[in-house]
Amino acid sequence: MKRGLQLVLMLCVFLLGTQVSFAGGLLGGTGVSDARVYDSKGLIKIQTLAIADSIYNGPTSEGEPEIDDIPEILMNGTLVDKKNVLNYISYREVCQNIKIARHIDILRLDSRKAFKEYKNNIGLYADAYVITTISNGTSMNDGTRLNIFFDVYDARTNKIVYAYRKLAPKSAVRDSLLYTEIAKDFFSDFIDAQKQAIEDKEKEDKAILKLEKEEAKKAAKEAAKEVK
Repeated sequence: MKRGLQLVLMLCVFLLGTQVSFAGGLLGGTGVSDARVYDSKGLIKIQTLAIADSIYNGPTSEGEPEIDDIPEILMNGTLVDKKNVLNYISYREVCQNIKIARHIDILRLDSRKAFKEYKNNIGLYADAYVITTISNGTSMNDGTRLNIFFDVYDARTNKIVYAYRKLAPKSAVRDSLLYTEIAKDFFSDFIDAQKQAIEDKEKEDKAILKLEKEEAKKAAKEAAKEVK
């Protein structure tokens, strides 16, 4: 009886461990990350986020995504936003809008000219845009680790608002699943950062309002004393 109970307990522990290990959809996790808010006011204002073209030096391992796969992977990452906190617009959709409005086909331009046109027009379609820079070394076996940087810029001023970096584990298989999970991590952290910025702003506004009321009461008391 005791032996049977031990086996049941071991099975429960194993199942719980498996559930935790697969949290986020990837065994072993997606690595370590760090983030920085450059402009909290700008972050709060973002309602529509556009996916810009990525800076990517191409696949280096078998099964790693091609350059044309990255925009779709990034859009798949937005599915983590189940409450639809933000609106998202794909790179191709922006390019199509610019083509219709300005008769310029960005997809046919070289990367420098394409980005210039994108940057000059994105403010018409979104509040901010994210540029993803993928640094994947030479292969998953040479000791280097996959580094992905997400930089969010204000669509009107082109000033950086938020930055996020993910350093994948050395042992991570660099396939579409890893890239998708990292994209989900970014969007999830971005939403959390925006939520925190909103909460901080509300606390700041309440503190200022409280201080103003206290100052008004103090001024009223001083005025009453002078009358007497």
